Amino acid sequence: MAGASGSQDEEIGSINITPMVDVILVLLVIFMVTANFLKKESLNINLPKVQAADPNVAESVQVALTKTGAILLEGKDTDITGLVRNLEREAKIRPNMRLTLSADESLPYGKITELMGIIRKAGVTKIALSVKK
Repeated sequence: MAGASGSQDEEIGSINITPMVDVILVLLVIFMVTANFLKKESLNINLPKVQAADPNVAESVQVALTKTGAILLEGKDTDITGLVRNLEREAKIRPNMRLTLSADESLPYGKITELMGIIRKAGVTKIALSVKK
């Protein structure tokens, strides 16, 4: 009996890390699932599809025209006067500035060209249309 009670007083020589690994894997799965949901909260603009797209889109100023007619500059809601004011200021600072226009494919061609004319009057001469590959 004395030997049986002595075995309970021994020190533990190793740590069981299995529960910690389980918790980390569960957290990883939670982050992966929520990352997909965060991405879907972006603008809902259906871009037209093409075979080849411009790889330098990230280096330009982003302007979006939604199917409801809302104008977004760098993801922030604006109106025509705010857009012109911001683009004129940027064009003075960066004369060779590029602008990428994302417009919903359901919009009439006239709306897109009208906005392009306003952008050109603001001093931006390099305008690219954003498309899906």
